[in-house]
Amino acid sequence: DMPRPSISAEPGTVIPLGSHVTFVCRGPVGVQTFRLERETRFKFTESEDVSQVSPSESEARFRLDSVTEGNAGPYRCIYYKPPKWSEHSDFLQLLVQ
Repeated sequence: DMPRPSISAEPGTVIPLGSHVTFVCRGPVGVQTFRLERETRFKFTESEDVSQVSPSESEARFRLDSVTEGNAGPYRCIYYKPPKWSEHSDFLQLLVQ
């Protein structure tokens, strides 16, 4: 089973300039790699630092320090659970103020 991943942001999606934000990508157990994509599949950060957070879920966290206007925009997640990639999550819009 390959459920779609979810994406969230801590402390939220509206971040003061120069502050930090952590994107949380969540999927099923057994994920090998999470990928955080910005706008397109060609701009991404990848993590194999996957934590199991419940009997059925795992996640990876992507922290951005000192956020600038250049970090604003749509982000989404995708994961690799051998032997294939999942569908994408919905887009999450990051606003920088």
